[in-house]
Amino acid sequence: MDNRLPLENGRFIAGTGCLVRAVEMAAQRQADIIGKPSRFIFDCVSQEYGINPERTVMVGDRLDTDILLGSTCSLKTILTLTGVSSLEDVKSNQESDCMFKKKMVPDFYVDSIADLLPALQG
Repeated sequence: MDNRLPLENGRFIAGTGCLVRAVEMAAQRQADIIGKPSRFIFDCVSQEYGINPERTVMVGDRLDTDILLGSTCSLKTILTLTGVSSLEDVKSNQESDCMFKKKMVPDFYVDSIADLLPALQG
């Protein structure tokens, strides 16, 4: 659940997480989150289509949603550096003593998702 979304020039806007929190306050109850990083949707799709986690990779631009989902579901993970998270964020998580932050360290990273095309075409 994204709390903020990137715009150009390093600016951000409120993401879906902000809307969820507002509804929670108004409803006076906690939401059941089924989007990233919850594994709910992955488990449903995986069961329906027989997806093998050992042969699946999660590609994303956020450590706290995309990479955390992949890690939680025992998938290989690839961080693209075209979004919110940076290599500095990865290094900070690697050096942390917090096990939760260590779950937000990707297996691989690429500057752009376009960098994956040669591997997919070959």
